[in-house]
Amino acid sequence: MRQILFLLLCFYCHVAHATSSVYDFDIKHWTSADGLSSNSVRAITRDEQGYIWFGTLYGLNRFDGKNFDVFTTELYPTLASNTITQLLTDSEGNIWIGTKAGLSLLNPSTLKFERLPIFSEVTSLLEVAPGEVWVAADQLFKVSAGKVSRVEHIKSVVSQLAQTDEQLWVSGSEFLYQRDHAGTWQQFSLPPELAQNPIYDLAWTSSGLLIASEVGLYRLQSDGTITLQLLPDNATAAVYRVLEDQSGAMWLSSHRKLFYQFPQQPWQVVTSTELGSVPWFSSLFQDHEQNIWLSSFSDGVYLASRSQIRRILPGLEPVIRSVSLNPQGKLLFASQRAVGTLESDGTYRPYINEALLKDQTVHDLYWRDNQHLWLGLDRGLFEYNPIDNQLTPVFKELTGQIVKVVQAATDGGVWVGALQGLYHIKLAEPNDVTSTATLTHLPINAELESRQITSLTQNQYQLFFGTSRGFYRLQENKLTRLGIGSALYNAYILAAQLLQDGTIMVSTLDDGIFIQVPGQAWSRLDSGNGLLHGPALSFYEHQQSDWVWISTHKGIVRLWRDSIKDAATTGFRIEEVLSPFDRQMGSFSSRCCNGAGQAKVVHWQEQLWYPTLRGLVAVPEQVNTAAQRQLNPLIKQVSAQQQYVIGALQLRQVLAQHERNITINYAAFEFNRPDSVEFRYQLIGFDDDWHKVGTRRQAVYTNLPPGHFVFQLEAKYVHQTWQDAQQATLDVVIPRAFHETLLYRLLWLLLVVCVLYAAFWLYRKNALSKQEQLSRLVLQRTQELENTNLKLNELNEQLSQLTHRDTTTGLRNLRFMQEQLPKDIEHFQRNRQALLQQGKTIALLLLELNDHDRILQQYGSKTADSILQQVAALLSRETRGSDYVVRYSASHFILVFRDISVHQVSQYGRRLVEQLAATEFNLLEGNSIKCHVTAGYALYPLPLLGGQLLSWEVSIEMAALALAQLHAKGVINKVATLQFDEQVDAFEFEESRELAVQINRLIAEGLITLEHG
Repeated sequence: MRQILFLLLCFYCHVAHATSSVYDFDIKHWTSADGLSSNSVRAITRDEQGYIWFGTLYGLNRFDGKNFDVFTTELYPTLASNTITQLLTDSEGNIWIGTKAGLSLLNPSTLKFERLPIFSEVTSLLEVAPGEVWVAADQLFKVSAGKVSRVEHIKSVVSQLAQTDEQLWVSGSEFLYQRDHAGTWQQFSLPPELAQNPIYDLAWTSSGLLIASEVGLYRLQSDGTITLQLLPDNATAAVYRVLEDQSGAMWLSSHRKLFYQFPQQPWQVVTSTELGSVPWFSSLFQDHEQNIWLSSFSDGVYLASRSQIRRILPGLEPVIRSVSLNPQGKLLFASQRAVGTLESDGTYRPYINEALLKDQTVHDLYWRDNQHLWLGLDRGLFEYNPIDNQLTPVFKELTGQIVKVVQAATDGGVWVGALQGLYHIKLAEPNDVTSTATLTHLPINAELESRQITSLTQNQYQLFFGTSRGFYRLQENKLTRLGIGSALYNAYILAAQLLQDGTIMVSTLDDGIFIQVPGQAWSRLDSGNGLLHGPALSFYEHQQSDWVWISTHKGIVRLWRDSIKDAATTGFRIEEVLSPFDRQMGSFSSRCCNGAGQAKVVHWQEQLWYPTLRGLVAVPEQVNTAAQRQLNPLIKQVSAQQQYVIGALQLRQVLAQHERNITINYAAFEFNRPDSVEFRYQLIGFDDDWHKVGTRRQAVYTNLPPGHFVFQLEAKYVHQTWQDAQQATLDVVIPRAFHETLLYRLLWLLLVVCVLYAAFWLYRKNALSKQEQLSRLVLQRTQELENTNLKLNELNEQLSQLTHRDTTTGLRNLRFMQEQLPKDIEHFQRNRQALLQQGKTIALLLLELNDHDRILQQYGSKTADSILQQVAALLSRETRGSDYVVRYSASHFILVFRDISVHQVSQYGRRLVEQLAATEFNLLEGNSIKCHVTAGYALYPLPLLGGQLLSWEVSIEMAALALAQLHAKGVINKVATLQFDEQVDAFEFEESRELAVQINRLIAEGLITLEHG
């Protein structure tokens, strides 16, 4: 951006009442280097959305504050010509485009152009009434309801149009025409020199009708005559545009000059010398925010916007280093060369001249009384005596030292911060500055790592001061270095401020601002959590508004004091007042507050005054910041294989089916600070989180699936949090292609099903054919197989009976027991713990029919078998469902009791024996007989000392030995078991191969007893 140096022709500044000046305008400049299609801009307008449109010598440009969108005949054939001469936005929001080759109409919401049947160069456009536009294109045309017609009253060539509430003005080749509201025409003769030269503009102002022409500025007098008016510089030159803005100020664009006049003030002028380029403006336009747009014939576009922040250039030296107030209430400031005052009426008066300062920088200003001013300079502390105009050192001990701090102490003395440490001046009397004053170099300086004092702040209880290496607190003559364990400990301190509530704020050169609220730990404000524009140079606590003002080299911000306490949870509330992007007329961008020492800010005339490299900057204490302005983001366009223009009120955009890669262009209307706007966006339904893209104004997505998405856009200023951001949304719908629809998939599924069914049908038909061929062969073998199967079934049944059944009694045989009993024992072992806790076991009862041999000898085998069958039937009937009976030998049966309680085994066995002994068994001859029965049982497992017997064969043998003991004793119709003593070792007993011998030995020893009942 080219340097702009707007200076005042006449500067009569009334500070208290904020009179208007060209310095009150912030200036922005755009050229072809910024994207403008041509530096020759001829027309300006604004549409209802907020875009600014520029008509150039090569195309129509749409501007959103950052980017230019260019429209030319190559892409838009219905645009009459690339050479744009006039632009007009009518009451319906349409833009009329006058060109060298005729007229076009544009709908800015859809970007659709329409060519109208006017083919001459358009020199003026005017909306006379809603829906009715008049066009000056050699002849005078009227366009109403889309129809173009000639205004027949004027036959000559016309050039410019203007309108007031009741009158319409038309400039012709020889006459100036006027039409009143009743349609009555009146004409006024043009002066010969005016009739022979181009007329560039007609403007109705508070002083009447002005005519801007190639030969100067003319005015229509009350008597109907048209007379030449001298320009404010008393010259005559070409005038191109006249504008009276909404504040009543006048703007005149002349050849190589721009004139500005606020009501009741002198004219001010800007020439090529001050501007650095030719101020040759072809058009002047004021938008809805009262910004003034100036289009140049050869140097692009300028924007002049009224600023609350005023810049004043008193004296001849623009660089101001320190500010203060004198006892008379005047603003005292020091430049690089001199010291002067600014009075309340804006009058500048020199105070200390350049010869006395000798190029020394004034770091601080301190009035000891109404007459004596102390200055902290590069080479010591000096006192200025206005009577003899002398500048003399106050103390020789400070000579040669940089004195950055001169501040009153709470005890009536003065603190001096110099290169060699902190000093205290004690005066004999409050108003005495004679030799009786004593200077003390404090003993605490020996404890400082660096003695260069850079800042100081205090209250009646404690003193804080900063050095080039560390920050200290002095309280009751005790020095404490603050910030141990943090970057503050070794930081270069630039400024410090003790707030009224006891909060201390410290600015460092490289590590941001450190803040400590009483009773809390140090917190830090830096670029990571809201600090803008680099290190802070000064603080100012404004009591009436609860703001703490912070100045830097590049801008001014203010911190809401109440947000400091809760900053850890809610963050700091910071508002930007002056940014690096603000560029006032007559100043450079990114140049702000460069004060030296402590005199970097002062409150005067309800404004805060800061020294800068370009004069003094005055900021109202009730300034309206950017945070109070609404930032409206908008979505401009969705680009894919085709372009989708998003209208102002459009909330939904449906794309073509094949669109999968899209680019979304967006913007936010901020013309003064476009680079201070940050964006973030999210495509809901595709993105998981926000994309924070800074100042980038384009979102790109690739390989999007079909579906419904919501594009959310948020915009904010850099100093704001995202909670303060403004939002715009757009529903984006990507339709499914036919091959992605459910119907398409169902059709494919149906096809697959049909193919599978056809394959299955063919397979089944082939199988049925083969089955029919085999069925005949099967029928031939069926009868033989049936007969064979019957025989096999009979044999299988017999084999099964022979395998697991006793053929005489029908009971299970020994083979069955050998297969089944291990399974029962395995089941018991798996559930052993639970069964033992329930007192359950497996019992093997060996029962002998004692009279079997006698019956066999006496009655024969058939009778003996019949008796066995009756016994088997009784045993089967009397046993439990979970138990089974096995034919063990000719006269022996084994009953296997599964999961039976230990105490029930003896009872159950006695009941069976007694029942068998009492039963009369039928003989074949018809008589009956009773039989003697003896039984022995054993448990599995057998509980013994050291373990348990785990072999079921041993249990059966133990039952047989118990039965043998009964026979040896001659006992019948009883059931017995062997009861082991607790001393019997299970392992030794189980390893004995001669079990009977071992049992008999243990019985003899009394370790085994026979229990029967």
